[in-house]
Amino acid sequence: MMISFETQPDRRRLTAALRRAYRRTLLLYWLCPVVLLLPALVDVLLGDPLDGVPWVAAAVTAAVLSPLVLRALVRASWKMHGIPITWTISDEGVRGANALSDSVVRWEALTGVEPIPGQLLFRLSRYQLFPVPIDGLSVDQRAELYSYLRGRGLLTADPVEPGPQAVRR
Repeated sequence: MMISFETQPDRRRLTAALRRAYRRTLLLYWLCPVVLLLPALVDVLLGDPLDGVPWVAAAVTAAVLSPLVLRALVRASWKMHGIPITWTISDEGVRGANALSDSVVRWEALTGVEPIPGQLLFRLSRYQLFPVPIDGLSVDQRAELYSYLRGRGLLTADPVEPGPQAVRR
């Protein structure tokens, strides 16, 4: 099997891939404000309300960090994903080539492939991955690719076909 296709840069799509890939880490940034507001609530209800101010400030800071962390992840990845990439999926592995790099990830290095709307997240480890947009593939090419990945034991879930609002901002 060999499928070759080119993808154009799309910051929203990259953001969606990284949000999905780092969802557990980002969840901690959203849970932290809730946890930090509990002592503030106790201070307001049972003690001096002014003692809760540092807790509220810490909670607000934690809430602001989540989108900033995601934005930093996208910015760091944009240099390599912000230009057209030619993807080739073959028996050799997954090759991504653009004006700045040309690399092959062999099948043995992959731990799984997670489908998200319009993309496949090829995982090397829990936190190492690379997103491959597939929304430009035909239905037949997608079916062939999914079958190939299932045969290799890498597809971790049934693919989700993108709808009109599949990629969040």
